Amino acid sequence: MNRAVFIAVCAILVIQAGVARMLSISERELSLPGLHQLPYDFGSFKAADEQVLEPAVLEYLRPDEYTLRDYVNASDGTRVNLFVGFFKSLQSTYGPHSPRNCLPSAGWLQRSWKISHLDVPGRSEPIAVNEYVLEKSGENILVLYWYQNDRHVWAEEFQAKLTMLPDLLRYRRSDVSLVRLVIPMSGPTWDRELSTGAAFTKLAFPVLVDHFSSVR
Repeated sequence: MNRAVFIAVCAILVIQAGVARMLSISERELSLPGLHQLPYDFGSFKAADEQVLEPAVLEYLRPDEYTLRDYVNASDGTRVNLFVGFFKSLQSTYGPHSPRNCLPSAGWLQRSWKISHLDVPGRSEPIAVNEYVLEKSGENILVLYWYQNDRHVWAEEFQAKLTMLPDLLRYRRSDVSLVRLVIPMSGPTWDRELSTGAAFTKLAFPVLVDHFSSVR
């Protein structure tokens, strides 16, 4: 992001924060998307393990609902760790914390990062996702993540803040979910793992759309 765009975005965020505070916009009480009811099978990907966040992590993140599972592709044995965390409001102190910050703080070193685009069913254009390659003690992982609700899908964190005030004014809600895939790497390149992530996303995305559309 160049300097002019950065300054403009910062100005918009400041103005939106001030307007939201002055208006004291109250949000609707929302239902949950039922993330625990996500399928245990996505095509050839079968759930192998369901996990829970450590108490300290749960206290730090405070999602209103989440799921954390390992899926294994029965055809080739590749694994995908899926985390989906739902947060009812961006106005609260708590909200989705970017893996861009959380993973390095856990000792992972960034090897590569870019915004990628993945084709998904039901959308005329690909969705933007963060594509990270991280390394720790000789282990390498590919991380794909994005943010989603029933109104928007985006990759970059600041975009959530840009949509908050319009959504508050129009819908009286600012809910958001973080969707993150972690795929262990087996070699120096990650073409195979990226293909795995793209295949899993194609299967999971329409289901996530249905769950987020059920939030009322």
